[in-house]
Order: sequence, then structure tokens, then C-alpha cells
Amino acid sequence: MAVAAASPPSSGTIRVAAGDALSTIASRYHTTVAGLVAANRIADPNLVVAGQLLRLPGMGSTTATYAPSSGTIRVAAGDALSTIASRYHTTVAGLVAANRIADANLVDAGQLLRLPGPGAAGVTYTPSTRGALPANLLAYPDRLTLRSEFVREALAHGVPVSLLEAVCWWESGWQAGVVSSTGAVGVCQIEPSTAAYVNSVLVPGRRLDVHSPADNITMAAAYLHQLLVGAGGNERVAIGGYYQGLASVKRQGMLPETRAYVNGIRAYVPIFAATG
Repeated sequence: MAVAAASPPSSGTIRVAAGDALSTIASRYHTTVAGLVAANRIADPNLVVAGQLLRLPGMGSTTATYAPSSGTIRVAAGDALSTIASRYHTTVAGLVAANRIADANLVDAGQLLRLPGPGAAGVTYTPSTRGALPANLLAYPDRLTLRSEFVREALAHGVPVSLLEAVCWWESGWQAGVVSSTGAVGVCQIEPSTAAYVNSVLVPGRRLDVHSPADNITMAAAYLHQLLVGAGGNERVAIGGYYQGLASVKRQGMLPETRAYVNGIRAYVPIFAATG
């Protein structure tokens, strides 16, 4: 089924559907994972249960606050800055600045990090406040111009804009000239076999050029929609299918590197959603 945007219901609460993740719900109702976590006091943002009622932020309360017990946290094994930023409702750029981190891709288990925010008491999320895009994106205005392409193609193919943006950010950093060791090309790292499949099956007759940034994004949107349909709307499985192949994910489950890939992308979804 197509993944479509929805307007917040008048009651201010929604019921979690089977296969929903907080990032899916946030995109559907034009909010963020951080806002949902704060509004519902969710302990684990990666765990919601089908049938669970969730309050949408902004309904009757304009500000939600998350305050950890101190202004510092300890990096857990397997954590990346993107994961930590999503968990504590901040951004990678904020963590880098607050801790003078030289390499945003390298943090060590056990390392203490200061959380950015007012003083050291906590982080405040206001639903109307726009978040910060990744610093490496803000540094390249030519890549920022691609956001209109992401919006247009995501809406045209019925996929969440922030999900499409996050997938392609994780794949290439929105760099049009990147070619992987397996031959994946461009902004969304489209494999030659995927390009052929999209052109022949998903958009027949259009003859999209994988080397064109706009066409590359179109291919990714069409393919991601197909993956979401094949995954029954399960965002995690669809993302895993983009990396590992949907048939492989269904047959043998996600490989460890696929799980890391999925978690990394899902950590960026709320960042892009908050800045859309």
C-alpha cells in the first residue's frame, strides 16, 4: 500500500497500526520523533506497540520538554552521534559543537558527551521550532537545492519526504558524483540492476538517467515506494531491503550491517522531518 501523509485527527490522539514506527507516525502527522517521545513519555523510541494510543504533540500543549538527569551522557557500545542525537532530541551538529568533536563519525563507547541546550539542565523541543540540518549538508548549498527534488518525488510516489531524504543522505551525503565499489551511482546510490528494474517496471517509458541527480532521486522514490509496499508498510524492513534486498531480508532476516544501516537512517529521519 502507498504510504500517504495524514492530517492530525481532531482528538489529538492516534492509535499505532501494525508495523508502525515512531518515525513513520511522525512523518505521517507532520511532527517529529522527539515530539512524540516527549508528549507520551516514551522510554524507548524504538519500541511502540500496535494498538497503543499516542498523543500528538501540540494538541493542548505547545511545548514538550525532555530533561535527562544530568547535562552529560555516556556513549553506549554501538552508538553513533546520529543515534545519540535522535535519542536525546538534539542534532549531530549540536553534539559536535558542544563537545568539540573533530570527527563526527567517531565516538568511543564509555565516552562522556555534554548535551547541548540551555545551561546543562535539558533539551527543550517546541513543535514549531525548526531543527538543524547536518553540518556537512549546510556547508554545500548546491546539495541543499536538492530538497525540492526530494519533496516533489516523495509526494509523487507516496513515500515520506524525510525518509527518502534520510536514505539518500546516509547513502551518499547527497553527492551526485559518488560511485560505490559495486557500481551504485549518485545521490541515492542506485545500483545498475535497480536502475534497470525501475526503468523497465516502475517507470516504463521514461528512460531515467541514473547520473542525473533529479532522475536519481526519482528512481530512489519509486524504488522505496515499491519496497514499502513489499514490506507491508514496515519502514524498517523496507529500509533494510534498500541495502540488503527485500527478498533476502524476508528470507534470512537482517544482517548485522543491515541493522546498523537501518538504525543510522532512522536516526536521521526526525532530523530531516523537523527541518522540512
